[in-house]
Amino acid sequence: MPKTIYLIRHGKASREFSRISDLDRPLLEKGCLESDKMSSLLKEYTKQIDLFISSPAVRAYSTAIIFARQINYSLNNILLEKKMYMAGSNDLLQVIKNLSEQYQSVAMFTHNPGAERLVKLLTSQSHIHFNTSAFAIIETNALHWNDIEPESCKLLTYCQPKEITYT
Repeated sequence: MPKTIYLIRHGKASREFSRISDLDRPLLEKGCLESDKMSSLLKEYTKQIDLFISSPAVRAYSTAIIFARQINYSLNNILLEKKMYMAGSNDLLQVIKNLSEQYQSVAMFTHNPGAERLVKLLTSQSHIHFNTSAFAIIETNALHWNDIEPESCKLLTYCQPKEITYT
């Protein structure tokens, strides 16, 4: 049975507060609205996601909450993963490879440039630019998360707030 990765970049975040650390930057109203729009769109592509895992950054976790509410995923079950904050594509791939086999699908809420580079690493799709609130749906035929290798996956869909750019 194929495994599915829903890779989501956090919503648009504020840069206005010089005394707030990068980790604590909140979503802007625009980020909340776009995340809500995109979570509604993602719901059309899936009936269930087994695991939500998020960077501990406020903007990523807030985006995960918006998506979880739309998809009826329990907020108490969103996992925070420190390794996803400021992560590169290989770091994100390691998070995937370490997932429990009890899950067939995972939604990952993370940052750029790691998200964009992970799509390129897994699917060889070089034209993807991950805007805020964008998501990609990636499928693999690997039997185990640990078996996923670069260029072994298929990009099923890429959507961004302004338009659907790849299906």
